Amino acid sequence: MLTVSCVEHGKYIKEYVIEPNWHLMYNRLQSANSIDEVIQYHDFFLDKCLRECLLLLPELLKKVERLKSMCLQYSAATQWLISSSIELRNSEEPVVDSVALNKAKWKSGQVLKSTTRNVAVTDSVLKFEKEFNTELQSLGSILSSNSQAEPYLAHLAQWILGVKIDQNGL
Repeated sequence: MLTVSCVEHGKYIKEYVIEPNWHLMYNRLQSANSIDEVIQYHDFFLDKCLRECLLLLPELLKKVERLKSMCLQYSAATQWLISSSIELRNSEEPVVDSVALNKAKWKSGQVLKSTTRNVAVTDSVLKFEKEFNTELQSLGSILSSNSQAEPYLAHLAQWILGVKIDQNGL
């Protein structure tokens, strides 16, 4: 869910915010008669993109920042788990190879450690997913409540809540 939501948010920003606003600005620039008009159209473009990307309202910015932070934590944890998993596989067997019993004990211990690690990894991923979904749901609620003042937020709220519904349906 974390990766899908981040990719989908990037897609939303590109396809539903920047691209349409760019075309609007481009069309307006075609009829600009002065540098002041160019600056005005450009400022309008930037302001509208910032608002629609949730970068102007402090409450929304905090939520987006929290989601970004969670994604970075998830990424760091995933990298650490992958590197520790590779190190575990590359660790050498004990020096005492002469006694088959020691070898069997060592291998069963490694299997137990690996199983325990897999359970811990699964629990960790599920914890990240639960926290992320909670924050995403909270963001959707904030967007819905602010959609009266900022109509573009209604579409974004529906989109975010729709992504959540689609992911739960998979």
